Amino acid sequence: MLLRRRIDIPTTLLESAIASTVPTAELETVLRLGTRVTVPGGTTIMDEAGFGREFLVVLDGALAVSREGDEVATLGAGDIVGEIALLENSRRTATVSALSDADVLAFNRREFATVLDECPAFAAFVTATAESRQAA
Repeated sequence: MLLRRRIDIPTTLLESAIASTVPTAELETVLRLGTRVTVPGGTTIMDEAGFGREFLVVLDGALAVSREGDEVATLGAGDIVGEIALLENSRRTATVSALSDADVLAFNRREFATVLDECPAFAAFVTATAESRQAA
């Protein structure tokens, strides 16, 4: 029998709201399927109205979200971004920039679809987040 190597979940993620909704086993799968990237502070990660190609889970650091030049949110560990464009196959609804150096977990379209298929609690979290953002 093959055993999967245990993945260390960053403390910042374990202490975030996502950990209260998504079981540890699913968080390990999410971490295994994504690509960890460090984004330098000041970098624009996503452009409003640009085509959505990636989805991110913030592991550490802070991201600013703005619409039409007005900051509407600050995201930190455990927050997600980029889900609406991928779920709806649409353009970005906001611009996202790193306020400080940030560690994120990045998923392309295929990886995003895989993680949603393999992690039902995480998929529910992503869907609920998208719905609440669209209602605001």
